[in-house]
Amino acid sequence: MLTILILAALASAPPPTASDVAALAHLVRSIDAEYPMRTATLGVSIVDAASGKTLFAQDADKEFAPASNFKLVDAASALAYLGPDFRYRTDLLERGTVQNGVLSGDLILRGGGDPVLSRADLERAAKAVVAAGITRITGTVLPDDRVFDRQRYGSDWAWDDMQYYYQPPIQALGVDEGLAYVTVTPGTAAGDPLIATIEPNGGVMTVRSDAQTAPKGGTNDVDCFRSPGSTQIEIVGHFPLGSAPFRFGCAVEDSSAYATGTLAQLLPDAGVAVGRAPAGPRVEIGMLDIEDPAFVAPLDLPVLWSHDSAPLHDIVAKMMPPSDNFIAEHLFKMLPVAAFHQRGTFDGGAAVERKFIGSLGLDPRTLDNGDGSGLSQGDRVTPHDLTTILEWETRSSTGHDFIDALALAGINGTVRHHLLGSDAIGRVRAKDGYIWHVSTFTGYAWTKNHGLVIFSIMFNDANGLLKPFQHAQDRIVETIVDWP
Repeated sequence: MLTILILAALASAPPPTASDVAALAHLVRSIDAEYPMRTATLGVSIVDAASGKTLFAQDADKEFAPASNFKLVDAASALAYLGPDFRYRTDLLERGTVQNGVLSGDLILRGGGDPVLSRADLERAAKAVVAAGITRITGTVLPDDRVFDRQRYGSDWAWDDMQYYYQPPIQALGVDEGLAYVTVTPGTAAGDPLIATIEPNGGVMTVRSDAQTAPKGGTNDVDCFRSPGSTQIEIVGHFPLGSAPFRFGCAVEDSSAYATGTLAQLLPDAGVAVGRAPAGPRVEIGMLDIEDPAFVAPLDLPVLWSHDSAPLHDIVAKMMPPSDNFIAEHLFKMLPVAAFHQRGTFDGGAAVERKFIGSLGLDPRTLDNGDGSGLSQGDRVTPHDLTTILEWETRSSTGHDFIDALALAGINGTVRHHLLGSDAIGRVRAKDGYIWHVSTFTGYAWTKNHGLVIFSIMFNDANGLLKPFQHAQDRIVETIVDWP
């Protein structure tokens, strides 16, 4: 409803006055002089949505590290090039001959880049095998993830974050967002080892625990650790005595292998015996994207089961509020498939996003994008780029999908801690972002008297805790909302 009001009333409200803008400029200068903000670099772009006029700018054409504000570029590009009704397709193929219920061959699970494929979906795939009259498979389940290249991580991603839920490998086939779910249970006394179990996955990923039971009411810092290249998850830290079992996700080493291992685990549960070794050759992904980005023709084999994802506008809405990196990167890698009919690559996604902002009249050279989520330390974009994208979405056919996907500041998503205690709550749809030394806040503010205003407030080189910088961003947005 808020989006409908915003788009319908764009031209009906008077713009802020010169004195309103002067008061905002004074506030920004004051904030920039305060500690710790004066130790950082601040970029601000404030735009009147109705006219497209820049109301205030400070270093708005300077390139800043955006953190998760990069998902704004990602979502807008995906809606433009894939379309709001686009759906990812996953297929289960039959390779071999079937006689008397026995498939002499393999099943091939072909990934189409679906970021929201679930274990429940694979349970339905197993039931489809039963419905086809197959009771035994002499081979096993093999992956076909050739729609994307072999580069699983974006440039400048932290190598020591590979085990965490927010940095799983990006491949064309994955289940449960590339996460293996582990459940930990405390021992019977303080000092006892924790009991850790992993969701069945055919043995692709294993778990062991080095964590201890803490005294009742004690430290709870249980977490997962995994060395790069390892398929063993190690549980570390402490978990208090008497706590209920705790389930959390840890990133897998190979999301394609994990998906096929999970299906191979689910088939016997459905009544289908399956082997462990392939009966035929594995589906080779081929060369790296830098050598051969050409699109790979799909295998011409019988399809036992197909699954279409939710439409893209729903996936974008699922991504934005919690700032889901896995979804963002799968949007990013699908861009060159749609725009260039090439294999999905990080480089290809970057090229499409530069093409997109160029179509808006922006300089593509202001965008330095090693990924779609903002995890990369090398990502750069200007505040002006971001407000231009958001201003364009107020006029675009996909604008309602884009705006509706954003969380309400002070209410939900990662922005739920912004604007608390102010009367701006419920009047701002936005995306924030934060990584080391970076705090960004970009979105739409529905002002009390002057219609819709678009803002982007980006701090880089922020030392210490980010809370003072986030509070400074809120002060700017509150002033905009309350313009007399």
